[in-house]
Amino acid sequence: MPGQCGGDGLAVTTGALESADTQRRVTVSFKNVSAHPCALVGYPGADLVTPAGGVLINVPRRPANAAPHLMLAPGEAATADVSASAIDATTGKACARWGTLVVTAPNDVVPHTMTIDLPICDASVSSVG
Repeated sequence: MPGQCGGDGLAVTTGALESADTQRRVTVSFKNVSAHPCALVGYPGADLVTPAGGVLINVPRRPANAAPHLMLAPGEAATADVSASAIDATTGKACARWGTLVVTAPNDVVPHTMTIDLPICDASVSSVG
């Protein structure tokens, strides 16, 4: 049975920031760069951090029991979406703070700092698929 995807065997990248009305979304790609198949199960971890690395918001990681169980062959990739609101639900005004996205693959502990910023208001992350 293949091991879990992670560490040096997994490349994590993002696409471009997409905007639709008040939502901001980025697709995160998890690519198996190892020579062996691996399993990717659950929800990625995501934090939005300051330039100094301080956590502005931790996007809660949901339980993996409802997430798909993916087997990635060498070179294959899976994706997840990180979304955030550009509007502060409390004030109704533009979200005043943005943070740099840091992603941790499901079942992994290695953080990957992305070169993209998102608003910190009402952020969420999808399962991998």
